[in-house]
Amino acid sequence: MDISKQKSLGAAFRARHASPQPDNPIIVLPNAWDVASALLLARAGFGAIATTSAGIGYTGGYPVGEVMPLDEMLGDVKRMADRIGTGMDVALSADMESGYGIAPEQVADTITRTIATGAVGINIEDTDHRRPKTLFDFDLAVERIAAARTAADATGIPFVLNARTDAYWHGGTGSDVHDDTLRRAEAFRAAGADCIFVPGPAERDVIARLAADIDAPLNVMGGAKTPPIGVLAEIGVRRVTVGAIMARATYHTLEQAAHELRGSGTFGFAEGVMSHADLNGLMKGA
Repeated sequence: MDISKQKSLGAAFRARHASPQPDNPIIVLPNAWDVASALLLARAGFGAIATTSAGIGYTGGYPVGEVMPLDEMLGDVKRMADRIGTGMDVALSADMESGYGIAPEQVADTITRTIATGAVGINIEDTDHRRPKTLFDFDLAVERIAAARTAADATGIPFVLNARTDAYWHGGTGSDVHDDTLRRAEAFRAAGADCIFVPGPAERDVIARLAADIDAPLNVMGGAKTPPIGVLAEIGVRRVTVGAIMARATYHTLEQAAHELRGSGTFGFAEGVMSHADLNGLMKGA
């Protein structure tokens, strides 16, 4: 991607986090997993799109948890950024799990390489994938975010650092998990995060408390039990992503079609699908 184009997309994306639009205070970022899904989401009118590391991994045959090699992940991110950024003026934020490394220096290198793909944002989580449902120690987690910020700034590209903290995601509840989440959120913000991502909670009251207590734009993950976007905006949420849900919905549809074909031998799944001409035209840029 042309550097001037990336800077323009990055500046607009970062400005939306810093100064919410009065008539559109919440940023809704659907998550793509390949070029086709990214193009479809861009055509639907989203001005910015996130990737889902899980969805990209599924496509390559990898489970989540930084199992997919970094070069492969970055290759997929670059292909998406090139197509929607250059051709459609849509910003891309990359989900890079825990930064593909433990040490702050490793995270910094991942940031630099991610920006080189054309992305203008990133998610970095504080889960230690070596140990299931375990967060990095507090000090190390903060150092990792600080290193990410320094690396991003050194490129000269306006870049949104979305720091994710996973205590709720791992099943925590109650005051202890809230306090730990708040402590990490405050430290990540001070270390240079533009946005704080707290996946896991779906209850309105829990989300509202997080939005009120965290002094930074709050990103939550939408799902079947999450309040609608309008309600989330009312209670102070500033950004919504959906993780791998759209990818999983697509694979669910494929599995249903397979069962129909294998079972009844009928073709009901073919009714109402997108035409070859439509998708082919989208790939061509028509």
